[in-house]
Amino acid sequence: MKRQTIIAGASIMMVASLLSRVLGYVREKTIGYYWGVGPQADPFWAAFMVPDLLYYLLAGGAVGAAVIPVFAGYLRRGEERESWRVANTIITLFTGCAVIGAALIAVFALPLVTLVAPGFAKNRDLGPEATVQCARYVRILAPMIIFTVTSAFITGILQAHRHFTAPAMAWLVYNVGIIGGAFVGGIAINHRLGDPTGLVGPSVGVVIGSLLLVAVQLPSLVARGFRYRPRLELRHPGVREILKLFLPYMAGLAFTQICLLWLPSFFGSWFSGGVSSLRYANRLVVMPLSIFGVSISTAVFPTLAEEMDAGRIAEFRRTFSGALRAVLILSVPCAAALFVLAGPISRLLWKGGNFGESGIAAAEYSLLFYVASLIGLSGLQIVNRAFYSLRDIRTPPLVGIGYTVLTVLLAIVLMRTRLQYAAIALGTSIGVTVGMLVMFELLRRRLQGIEGRAITLSFLRMLVAAVALAVVAHAVSRWLGGVFHVPSTQFALAAPEVVVGAPVHGWHLTGVALQVLASLAAGGVSYLLVLHLLGAPELKSFREAIRRRRTATASVPVE
Repeated sequence: MKRQTIIAGASIMMVASLLSRVLGYVREKTIGYYWGVGPQADPFWAAFMVPDLLYYLLAGGAVGAAVIPVFAGYLRRGEERESWRVANTIITLFTGCAVIGAALIAVFALPLVTLVAPGFAKNRDLGPEATVQCARYVRILAPMIIFTVTSAFITGILQAHRHFTAPAMAWLVYNVGIIGGAFVGGIAINHRLGDPTGLVGPSVGVVIGSLLLVAVQLPSLVARGFRYRPRLELRHPGVREILKLFLPYMAGLAFTQICLLWLPSFFGSWFSGGVSSLRYANRLVVMPLSIFGVSISTAVFPTLAEEMDAGRIAEFRRTFSGALRAVLILSVPCAAALFVLAGPISRLLWKGGNFGESGIAAAEYSLLFYVASLIGLSGLQIVNRAFYSLRDIRTPPLVGIGYTVLTVLLAIVLMRTRLQYAAIALGTSIGVTVGMLVMFELLRRRLQGIEGRAITLSFLRMLVAAVALAVVAHAVSRWLGGVFHVPSTQFALAAPEVVVGAPVHGWHLTGVALQVLASLAAGGVSYLLVLHLLGAPELKSFREAIRRRRTATASVPVE
């Protein structure tokens, strides 16, 4: 059975991530339609923070960082049978921890909510009942941890085998479960639009979707020879190596999720609609981050680990440089487009039902300050995995602590200004960007060079091209906004107030769609044209990669 190449793996991950994000949009749109932005939706979105935080502590990105290098070593040495002994112990150990964690979360749901969303109890618009409602959702969501943790370890093992299809497809069915629950809750349980009773539907859908995460991947794991046997061989060298790597990897990768998930809930809970507004803005940043940053870094990680394990430092530098530039050439224009089209894109994607103009304005405002984080987070995906390939167990968590503390301090100071709930968005953008630059410099020193000059020149070319994209896209957006009588992005100086039940203006979505699509097309052409005029080598690399991919399709089967 042939293993998937980096290009094949990245392609599969990108396509699956794109499809997953489309389903994710349907999920968010459905929940926004029925429950909007404000007192009904805020407790629901905040409830995710409790099980999600435990998931990232027990698994999350740390699984791949710890499991893939160890399993890649076993496979390279032809010790596949030994790898299954390690897999059985790791799955038994961490799934058991997840069961205990889910039970504790269900029991202590109420005090845990006060940690992730302390503002609910003191928010006059939400009141103490929001805390109680949030705890109710937490108890329903708790079992998801068991399945998501198990799924994460299966994913890591499959990716070590260079199999990306089943892990990528798993998140598609996860979203299907939530969407089904949202429609059931909105149509069958709701007594009226915005009735929070119906949110039980998507909560149950989350648990069903997480169960499907395991069900979709298990056949591929069995096909590679895995047979589950409960084991706890904690003294096994492979198990000890994974556990030794896991804790620092978990700490290093968890900080990105803390910035994206927990801090918006923590700071947003002090403002009515703050949690939901940040959530919907955050989704528009996470979409390209998952499609480009996570997909490319996930596909390249096994290769980086193998090259470092074999001592091929020169190849390691080239692989890292190429992956980082591939991520940046996609994330930089996405950030520029999201900034100048924050209003039209938010209106096109989210408006409808209980999600009115007040919610659109709040999500748009938050997005303006979130977009810069896309570049920093995308870069961190690659740089972090380079350190994990080096088996560096200290640098990522130490830097992660540093940029998370910086993010929190900035948010505390800025939330007292007119930014209000958007303070955490700006703090996140500054914090992760500083973190990425620090990690990049530390890696350069560690390897005594990582093609830093070529990366810097490429990034500067991308910035120039992104400015051209922003200018052209904004001009087209304003022109078509006048033609179709729809607003363009409002670069407000103060956070808009979220007004529950505010009227929904009758903007024609056809006009908004044409405004967005034409602006993106004109901006995209400008970006590519400027890159071509500046002689960007990445464009040639992409063309060659596509040509090689077409040639290889006939001879390299993609599972």
